[in-house]
Amino acid sequence: MSFIRKWGVTFLLLLGIGGIVIYNIYRRNQYKKDHVFIELKVFQWSKGWGYDILRNGQPYIHQDIVPAVTAHGWGFRTQEDALAVGKKAYQQVLAGHMPIVTKAQLDSLGIVPADSLHR
Repeated sequence: MSFIRKWGVTFLLLLGIGGIVIYNIYRRNQYKKDHVFIELKVFQWSKGWGYDILRNGQPYIHQDIVPAVTAHGWGFRTQEDALAVGKKAYQQVLAGHMPIVTKAQLDSLGIVPADSLHR
């Protein structure tokens, strides 16, 4: 009887510890899903400026050309232009929406592609 009792208690303790470990792993994964770190960075390249939106330090959006403009792959004219459009996209990502920047939004911000400087 004492043999069964001894191993039964040991089994219950191991089962309890295993349950606590599994529960903590589940909570940690749930926390990571609920708490995402979104970051906006601007960069310069040979054809103008662009922006990156990073999610938990990993690239989520890389925008090196002006969106919604049928140009030949030119970036933003200035760092401020890239930052202004990047903030619009950033706010949409934070709201849980797909970041879409329209031509009307670009016009309202006064954004002109960098290729306009080379004409």
